[in-house]
Formats: sequence, structure tokens, C-alpha cells
Amino acid sequence: MPSSTTSSEQPPPPPEHMSPSPPPQQPTPLTLGPRATAFLKLYDDALSHTLRAISYKSFAACFPTIAQSAPESLRGMHQGLVGRLEGFAKNEFETILVERNVVQNLNALEDLIADAKRRKARASGDEEVIATHLLPAPAILNAHLSPLLASQQSQLNAKLQTVQSQNASLAEKIVSQRNEIDSLLASVESVVRDLDGAVELLEREGVQLAREAVGAEQVMEGV
Repeated sequence: MPSSTTSSEQPPPPPEHMSPSPPPQQPTPLTLGPRATAFLKLYDDALSHTLRAISYKSFAACFPTIAQSAPESLRGMHQGLVGRLEGFAKNEFETILVERNVVQNLNALEDLIADAKRRKARASGDEEVIATHLLPAPAILNAHLSPLLASQQSQLNAKLQTVQSQNASLAEKIVSQRNEIDSLLASVESVVRDLDGAVELLEREGVQLAREAVGAEQVMEGV
């Protein structure tokens, strides 16, 4: 009788240890080209010029009493106001830069202009001009992006002009409020002078009435 053989099933191999996925790479910071650097400097200079118009001297003129009694507190208020205005303007500008990809577009514009200059230099040297369909893909892409980049730059310039106009309007509003405060203080000082005059008049009238009362009393006693 043939012997029966039993096949023993091997247990499934243990699951391999899954290595953790590497952390995502941090985005490489953008390198500012000449035009991007000049543009950011232009905005910083314009903002600094606007904020310098809100000087402590003009701010303190709105609050002469506080400026005389607590100048350090008033100076802190002035610095806080200027700091908040500067922070708000820079945050808004940073948002525009990110939303519009300003730095990337300006850098692409740099590459486009450099490529155009190289092609112009080659063409002026009687070199063979490459046909459009033979140009490399980046050159063709840059040629198509040129109108878009110009439009984006125009929109960004318009945004910058709007921010500068808002800053100028804010400075005018502060000056207007200062004038209103000066007018109010002048009115209060006028009222105080009127009250002082009224008090002096009452004092003189009181003395005169007292004299008349004494005289009348003496007359009555003589009768």
C-alpha cells in the first residue's frame, strides 16, 4: 500500500518593514534678479518716504498737552502708529507679490531680454538666424510669455500706484485730523478765556454789590 505524503503549507512571509517616506523638500528660495531687486527697493523707498511724512513733530502738534506732560508715552503712540502702518503696507505688498508671482515673472523677463540680446548680437554678426520652428522650447516659451509678463508688470505697477495713493490719502487724513484738533483746542481755549473774564466780572460786581449793601445798611441805621 503506497504511503501517503502530507504536504505542510509554509506560513506566509512576514510583511516587509516599510521605511518611512522622506520628508518633503523645502521650497528653494527665489533668487532676486536685477529688475526684481530694483522693484522691491523702489517700493521700500516709496513706503519710507511716505512714513517719514508722519513725523513725531507733526504728530505731537495734535496733542500739545500730552506732548508736554507725557512726551515718552506720546512718542510710543507715534512709533506704534507708524509701525502698524508700515506692517500693513508690507503685508499687503507681500500678498500681491505671491499672488501675482512677481519675482518669478520678473526673473523670466530677465531671461527673455537676455536671450533677445544674444540673438540680436548673433544676427548683427552676420550669423545664420535660426528659423522659428528650430528654436529650443525655452526660447519659444519665453517669446509667448513676453506679452503676459508685460501685462503682469503693468498690473503690478498699477497696484503699486494704488498703494502709494492710499498712503498719500492716509497722510492727508492725518493732517486733516490734526487741523481739526487744532481748531477744537482753539475753541476750547476761547471758551476758557471767556469763563475767566466772566469770573473776574462777577468778582468785581460782587465787591460793588457788597459796598452798596453796606452803604444801604448804614443809611437805614441812620434813619
